[in-house]
Amino acid sequence: MSLGQFLAVLRAGWLRIALMVLVASAVAYVLADSQPRQYTAKARVMLNIDNPDPAQFSMLKFGTEAGYISSEMHLVTEDGVVRDVATKLGWPDNPQVISAWQDATGGVGDITAWAGEQLKRSIQVSQLEDSSIIEIYYSSTSLEAAKQVVALIRTAYINESGRLRAEAARRAAAWNRTQAQRALGELQAAQAEREAYVRANNIALDTPQGGLDYLEHFQALEQAAKNAPLIPSPEDQASVDQLKRRLDAIDADLVVMRLRGDANPATVALEAQRATVAEQYARESAVLAQGANAPDALTGLVRRQRDAEYLKSRLNLLARTPLYDHLASLDRDIALKTRHYQGIASHVAMFDTVAAAPSGLRVVGDVIASDDPTYPNIPLSVGIAAVASFVFAVALMLLGELRSRQVRGTEDLLASTDAPVLAVIAPAPRRRRRLRLPRLGWRIGRRQPEFA
Repeated sequence: MSLGQFLAVLRAGWLRIALMVLVASAVAYVLADSQPRQYTAKARVMLNIDNPDPAQFSMLKFGTEAGYISSEMHLVTEDGVVRDVATKLGWPDNPQVISAWQDATGGVGDITAWAGEQLKRSIQVSQLEDSSIIEIYYSSTSLEAAKQVVALIRTAYINESGRLRAEAARRAAAWNRTQAQRALGELQAAQAEREAYVRANNIALDTPQGGLDYLEHFQALEQAAKNAPLIPSPEDQASVDQLKRRLDAIDADLVVMRLRGDANPATVALEAQRATVAEQYARESAVLAQGANAPDALTGLVRRQRDAEYLKSRLNLLARTPLYDHLASLDRDIALKTRHYQGIASHVAMFDTVAAAPSGLRVVGDVIASDDPTYPNIPLSVGIAAVASFVFAVALMLLGELRSRQVRGTEDLLASTDAPVLAVIAPAPRRRRRLRLPRLGWRIGRRQPEFA
């Protein structure tokens, strides 16, 4: 069928086509206008992108924001949210809701869960462009009801998100608290092992002068012994002053150590150390008091005693070096376990803080709703009905034309007979139509002569 034949069919049945379009549009308008009005309200919430996971305490990695936002959008319609909203609306106690629930389920199941499912059908959630803001939509037959319910949904969603966040933080805190108790037990065991080792080997480490610090004292004695002249000199005064400060420090420590008891191993070791230093101080003071009158024998005796004491202390230190090496390894183990315990304890404190803190979700603006109903859309319904009825009417006209072929123009006449067409008798067209005919070009194979 050519374009000319198609247009001829439309001209022949335009009245029926127009009638069908008008009838279909009128029916669509009446049906759409009879539908109950639906009003939609929306509320916005800004998500906490900076720290959504209390188990990480960091910003989201690249590419994970979409998953987090999608999870929050699904949370809006989760069972906990819709059940809370249905309960606040009083649906489980509403006689109409109870009757509808009994008709739908026969009274089997939880009416609150069923009411939540009915509520979920009218909820829609979307993301506002590429932002961290989500929009919650709710549709109802009443504008005020839509605004009220969408506000309840937003509040219930924020509370549920905060509850889940706090629950995750509490679980993490409980797990870390268990680990902290285990780490504390290991730390206390290591400290007990160190104390037992110190007592077993009679190592005095309870004072700043104890332990390996006495090596500095022996090095000072060695230097003083090497530089000691045969007669007293100003350097001897420095040595005596150093011994006096040493003796005063030991006396100050003994005052504290005696509070632990005179039988305490550290107290006994410190008293023995004081006796040695006091004897040294007495000898040095005697030499210094005599000055240049000090005999060479006394000066040499002091020097030989210094050398002997230094050698004895040095040999004792070398002999006990493995003990101090093992003690140092115990100290390193205690320091490591202390840092481990402190780190876990800080995690417990942080998770407890997160559990007590709000979710971080923020309400953006007030509830938004329009006085115009979102359903039914009468112009859209009438337009769709008009287009669909026009297509349907044209299809019917073409089917009828194929069943009963009629001669409606030159092309139909040429197609129905082999006789040449000499002329076409038609009413005189208007001038405006006459100007359009040459451009339409009624052709089939070759141009036929036309007569007005």
